[in-house]
Amino acid sequence: MSNLIQQIKIAQKAAGIEQDTHQLNVAYVSNQRTNTCTGLTKLEQQQLLTRYRSMNPNAGKKQLPPQLKMIYSLWGQLSRAGAVNIDSKQACDTFCEKHLQGKKLSQSAQQWPHIIEVLKQWLIRHKTKQGA
Repeated sequence: MSNLIQQIKIAQKAAGIEQDTHQLNVAYVSNQRTNTCTGLTKLEQQQLLTRYRSMNPNAGKKQLPPQLKMIYSLWGQLSRAGAVNIDSKQACDTFCEKHLQGKKLSQSAQQWPHIIEVLKQWLIRHKTKQGA
């Protein structure tokens, strides 16, 4: 299976396109010449891939970097442990801004490891205090 066809299959799945609908899309792109990806020209495969990517409801949404996911996850853990009252992205951002001298978390990527350590230590201290 070619790389382009693999990408089409991934995009098809991400967009939630059923196999019968996929075959109709292939037929449309090929002017009814074929209903399989392998029967498409490279240009037609590229057109189908573009079509499927545009149908993906999550297209264009940015994924958070792993370190930011970790920061928000730790904040949620602190909330569940009872260390913070509000479990929200905004509350976490506000807390982090105080530690970053007013800078936004998104503008301070080099400080993320420090923030992660601050939150981890806070969680450890809180759990230790709860256990005591």
